Amino acid sequence: MSLPTIEPGDLLAYLDGVDLPHVAHALQTSAALRAQLANMRQREQGLRQLFGGLPCPDPQDLVDVAANVASPTQQLRVAAYTRLSPAGQQELAALLAEHAPPTARRPRFTALPQMMALGARSLGSAPSEQAFYASALAVQVVLRLSPPTDARWHMVGYVTQQDQPAPHVRVTLRAEHARPRPRFTDAEGFFTFPRLSAGVYRLQAHFEQGVVLIPTITLDDA
Repeated sequence: MSLPTIEPGDLLAYLDGVDLPHVAHALQTSAALRAQLANMRQREQGLRQLFGGLPCPDPQDLVDVAANVASPTQQLRVAAYTRLSPAGQQELAALLAEHAPPTARRPRFTALPQMMALGARSLGSAPSEQAFYASALAVQVVLRLSPPTDARWHMVGYVTQQDQPAPHVRVTLRAEHARPRPRFTDAEGFFTFPRLSAGVYRLQAHFEQGVVLIPTITLDDA
């Protein structure tokens, strides 16, 4: 069975310490990928030296530039970063594509909340479990949020299409306060996002036919 595609954003997140099992497994089996990660780490160290010890651009800087709302300082940081970093160029290009006019995007479909239907795959009996369904693609996404531990939540998800587990689907969790988190569903359609802090999140599942959007998820300490 072939490995899921490793996107530039996956390596950046892995470099930042995000737990991505599919990336860790790919690094064990691919010398080329290990060399790419080492090159990214070296470039990041060089960027820090170039900025005189200042941190590299925050992910939000890239998002603001793509959305055309960045300050002049943010624009300068991103310009210097992308000039020296091919991975940064690809990350910015992906963000620019996301903020392109709707006609230039892949179709997007909003998954609506639904009651847990008979036969739906259940992740447990916790009251935080919720199912969403995008009828145009026959996609169901079931989410369960475990009660927070040390102010951190744990999200488990399950994706199906045409009532069958959807393996190797790219799932992203986005928030204004954090770098986008990429995942791929496993062979049974499951994915996890551990140690989530309080905030507002947007979950997307990427299919060849389009992107499924899950309504806003709010994690609140209150």
